[in-house]
Amino acid sequence: MSLDIDGWGVAHSGAALPVAPNLHLWCCVNMAGDSKDQGEVGSIAAVHPHDSQSSSASVLIDGEEFEVSPAQAFVFGRVDGEGVVGLDAGDMGISAVAGSLESAWGVWWVVNQSTKRALILEHPTGPGQFRLAPGHRHALTSERMRVLVPGAIYTHVLEVVLPGDYAEELRGGNARLTTGTLTAAAVALSDRERDALAALCAGYLRAFPHRREHPHTYEEAARLLGGDPWNADKVRKATERVKDRFANKGGLYFEGPQANYELAAHLISSGILSGEDLGRLAERPRS
Repeated sequence: MSLDIDGWGVAHSGAALPVAPNLHLWCCVNMAGDSKDQGEVGSIAAVHPHDSQSSSASVLIDGEEFEVSPAQAFVFGRVDGEGVVGLDAGDMGISAVAGSLESAWGVWWVVNQSTKRALILEHPTGPGQFRLAPGHRHALTSERMRVLVPGAIYTHVLEVVLPGDYAEELRGGNARLTTGTLTAAAVALSDRERDALAALCAGYLRAFPHRREHPHTYEEAARLLGGDPWNADKVRKATERVKDRFANKGGLYFEGPQANYELAAHLISSGILSGEDLGRLAERPRS
């Protein structure tokens, strides 16, 4: 199968997939019609922990580490089997074959192998969570990724670590993740505005299981910023300045009772804010 990527980072079949050093991928592919989308795993190489290769990826599950070479698909599901790493044999909320980590077209992908259950992808320092629908695949572009596998009993976490040189080549020196939408370069943020927004959107920026998709009140954000010189009014004014800038430069309007919900969702999904911003709050001098 050949793929092409449009300006929104979505892959389509029909043309070759370009993987240039300056290409930054944030995309998923619908595998409809592929045999895997029908629940068939196909030919899957056996998975061996610590089969070390210089270009391999690492997967950590509940303290056990596996290394996966580009020639081998790492497949996970409910029960241990030939070529499948089991997560919980007693949890019927997990598909028999839930997903896989594999390399294709020079890119590492997380593939949802299930026919009815979604996976949740989470960038520890990136733009929050991403729902990977059944039959879709997602290109990995950062050094780390968490794959959350929701079950009926428990949500299982797979920590994926990719070679640093691989991620650096895809980024082409760009340190931030992007989605093809309006970015931080289009709407510049001062350090003070970034602090205020990171505090306002802190729940979105925290990793599972602490993530909470609900913006803080201005009072809560001011407390998270450490109080004086911050207060609720100063957080509100910083937020309103950013909203005005989006309206004037990008034609994006965040208004009404859900304005901060919509602003937070946009800041996270576009990569303008990341977990790194939340982590740096305590490091920045207050003024």
